Amino acid sequence: MSETDSITDAIQASLANFTLQIEKVSSDQFNEMRKCSFFDPIPSECLSEIAKISEVRTLAAGERITTEGDTMDAFHVLMYGTATATVKNKEVGKIRSGECIGEGTFFGNQMFTRSATVITDGEAIVVEIRKTVVDKMEGQIKAYMDKALLLALFKKLQAANKKIEELLRDKEMQQNRPAIPIFIQE
Repeated sequence: MSETDSITDAIQASLANFTLQIEKVSSDQFNEMRKCSFFDPIPSECLSEIAKISEVRTLAAGERITTEGDTMDAFHVLMYGTATATVKNKEVGKIRSGECIGEGTFFGNQMFTRSATVITDGEAIVVEIRKTVVDKMEGQIKAYMDKALLLALFKKLQAANKKIEELLRDKEMQQNRPAIPIFIQE
């Protein structure tokens, strides 16, 4: 065996090992995404394609997922952990595992700006799907991703409606509360 053959064999073995590592990472990413409730409505064959075009990021406590006012150029799904959403430095909500951030990316034809800053409360794992990738989705992948997003938006709408009902009920209770007379003793 010549030195060139040995080098060629070593390169081929290295490439084969590299390919196996990439396939393992892709498989791990798919398996982690499969565990996330957001992706439940998406069949495995479609999810495996989405996993290939997505980026999974591990974040430490206090890291920003999004920043208020930035261009909305990606959509995120919180796979693990919790995060706090703020608007003008005021807390407006909590994001939990399985919930999405920036879903407007899917529905707008133009670029939007982010309405909130979202910061991790502790360690978190986030799937990021870029708008450029979203715009290229088609067929079954697009249909199932739309279904997952619509279900997520429906859950957010239900939560918002519940919060509105609570606020209205609290306001009504305050308005119907009898005034407490104040007696001043002389």
